[in-house]
Amino acid sequence: MNTNLIVKRFFYLSCIFGMLFLMLTPPFQAPDEDSHFKKAYVIAKGNLFPDIEDGKEGFRLPEEMVAYIDEQNKKAGQLDEKFDYKEIYLKERLPAGYTSENFYNFSTVNTNPIAHIVQATGINFGKIVAHLIDVKDPSVLYFLYFARLFNLLFYIFIICISIKIAPILKSTFAVIGLMPMALFQAATVSYDTILIALAFLATAIIFKMSFGENPKKLSISYTIILGVIAYIFIAIKIVYLPLFLLLLFLPKQELKDFKQYIKKLAVMCGIIIFMYIVFKIPAFLNSSKIYMAGHDTLAAQQINFVIHHPFQYVEIFFSTIKETRQYLVASTIGTFGLIDTNLYCVFLVVYLLILPLIGISDISLQGLKIKTLDRVIVIISVLASIFGCYLAMYIFWTSSVKGYGVGANSITGVQGRYFIPMMPVAFLAFSNRFLITKEKIKQVMKAFVDNFQLLSVIMLIASSIVILLRFWC
Repeated sequence: MNTNLIVKRFFYLSCIFGMLFLMLTPPFQAPDEDSHFKKAYVIAKGNLFPDIEDGKEGFRLPEEMVAYIDEQNKKAGQLDEKFDYKEIYLKERLPAGYTSENFYNFSTVNTNPIAHIVQATGINFGKIVAHLIDVKDPSVLYFLYFARLFNLLFYIFIICISIKIAPILKSTFAVIGLMPMALFQAATVSYDTILIALAFLATAIIFKMSFGENPKKLSISYTIILGVIAYIFIAIKIVYLPLFLLLLFLPKQELKDFKQYIKKLAVMCGIIIFMYIVFKIPAFLNSSKIYMAGHDTLAAQQINFVIHHPFQYVEIFFSTIKETRQYLVASTIGTFGLIDTNLYCVFLVVYLLILPLIGISDISLQGLKIKTLDRVIVIISVLASIFGCYLAMYIFWTSSVKGYGVGANSITGVQGRYFIPMMPVAFLAFSNRFLITKEKIKQVMKAFVDNFQLLSVIMLIASSIVILLRFWC
């Protein structure tokens, strides 16, 4: 299928259904949207790093705004709770009327500010628009929708570029980019959107270097882009860094001149170090102990437990996957609201069956000869990221959750959406040139790839209806 056609289909569908998700999802009814918005809000005011009051880190926020956000969060899990359009409309349009501020700590206080730059830009753009159209004293909802919009536009823009750059798996990039869970995240305030989009871009660049018709060497622009993406992964969720293992094996053209390639990788590392210093110095000047400040007591104890009981932890890892497999499938494909609104199982099963067929067909139709070592490296990079997600949540989240704690027999907090950034890479391991030797099979595979948008449209319509029924009807 023509590249421009795939890009156009993705662009139109992501714009249409992204805007539907943006409007149909009530305020702060998305995972961690409250904390992400608060961080974007203070960054938009120029407060990049937290202050310290009474020995605690945090930011000053309007009390009325925080009270409204807390009120919305209390609706989590209340499936009978419905939202009133009139109430939200008036809240968005009427002056905020904030009269006092207080000091607050929330989950994203210590998050690197780069994670919320896009949403903060949306809020600042909203301030400009407010001056132009004479909106006095904009409310929290006014800014929320601008933050959501910029998040969505960034996601669509980066995925479109990724599809255009990638020499292979273009339809697979598009169908995963249109996955209900991914697009839902993109239409709310979340830094997961940034991570998904940038993972797709990094994968597309590496594929272009490795499988393009005329494989290109790692240019200065690609070096800078990959260096920046690597730093963002390190700063926000280091568990996605194993994707860069592909750079050590796939770019065959580069590896012919190994010394020059090592120099380019060194430049990439230099970019990472430079960006680290850029964000580190202001933190020190602000007398804030944010980056790499050391683990809290429970996390340190959990690390010690894993180190001394590695086989027990591996058993916990596999048993958790087994026990939560239904939830993992649902939260990968489509779990909306505050993790309390799932697609019907029939849609989950259909998607779970058809998506792999599209991905395997897409990569197999390329007729690429993927070496065994390359397949192994792909599998290792994907599994390392998945294993890292579980390990991070076991150390930093499970250790502090009531009912779990240090040495808990299961891992909590892992959601399937965390695995979306690795999905395009995973299909590289399933390339099968034998399939295209059978003409009938080849035609069926081509039909799957050429009509990927049908699956996306069905799933996105079903998701829109589920959100509508859950929150408004």
